[in-house]
Amino acid sequence: MKYHLTGALLLTSIIMAAEQPKKDTTWFTGEVQHEGFPLLLRFPKKPDFDTLQIQYPRLVIVTHQLEKVKPSGLPEADYNDSLEDMDQDIITSFPAGIAVLVETFGGRRTYYIYTTASATVEEAKRKIATKYPKARLEWKASDDPNWRLIRGYSEDYHFYKKG
Repeated sequence: MKYHLTGALLLTSIIMAAEQPKKDTTWFTGEVQHEGFPLLLRFPKKPDFDTLQIQYPRLVIVTHQLEKVKPSGLPEADYNDSLEDMDQDIITSFPAGIAVLVETFGGRRTYYIYTTASATVEEAKRKIATKYPKARLEWKASDDPNWRLIRGYSEDYHFYKKG
């Protein structure tokens, strides 16, 4: 099923990097409807999939079960604001990697990060859990050397334009 972004794209600056965290990375946001509920997307300027997939063949998906949500499944405003530091820590938890998407839907926020084949997920997981012990996080890692997940996702939601 194909979806198109609706609403204006907004600029927001957060820490994210391919090699070194950069505070000035521009992220865009969009909203689509999925199963009758809002699905919020946050994504950087389109990375060079073909080049980066060689460097970062491993996909790490971190899912945060949100504690304070509205009936729409989106986080309550004050609670969402309180998550800013953790968001940035998760996005930058793999210095040799690149965060390509953050989605919020149905009471969950999911982070998609491509990293090196040798990245230590357990170490990143431990650091985040130590700093945010109350956060309900699930970590999964799998090989995705062709970046199939983000290529398919960006085609379905049209948030990365071709080229």
